[in-house]
Amino acid sequence: MTNCIFDMPSYTYAVKGQRLLRQRGYPSVIKRRGRDSENGCGFSLHVGDRCGRAAEILDSYSVPYTIRMDGAADDDKL
Repeated sequence: MTNCIFDMPSYTYAVKGQRLLRQRGYPSVIKRRGRDSENGCGFSLHVGDRCGRAAEILDSYSVPYTIRMDGAADDDKL
């Protein structure tokens, strides 16, 4: 299973993205990024699969994000 990680600019956008995706059958988990993350501290939305379609949904509702298509080794799989 592919694990997509959408880095969000705020907790509010992470929650909005999670709600939009869950309503459409995409399980997701919000995680806090550590200070040592390359993108700084903040929040990430972890989506189990169908990364391209999940990104399209977020784009269609103007939810800002940056995406990492693969989960890091220490990330939990959904």
